[in-house]
Amino acid sequence: MERSLTQMSEDYFKAADDINSLIMKYRQQLKEAYKSKDYLKTYEIKRKLTVFYDQKRDILDTAYTLQNYYESEREVLPA
Repeated sequence: MERSLTQMSEDYFKAADDINSLIMKYRQQLKEAYKSKDYLKTYEIKRKLTVFYDQKRDILDTAYTLQNYYESEREVLPA
């Protein structure tokens, strides 16, 4: 099954949305950990959030690269 670059970029955007859901979930847990003054749990959640934000940034970078692949090619080639 062949997939176009646009279809693959849509998959990456969907994955970014999934990670965004995880980020929102862990941000809520972070608030609760702050309130309970559980500093070990706070630290662990912050580490997870850092990983999720890094993953989201990488996924979005790939998605935009795939989405605009042919556009950037047109800018380089003379008309």
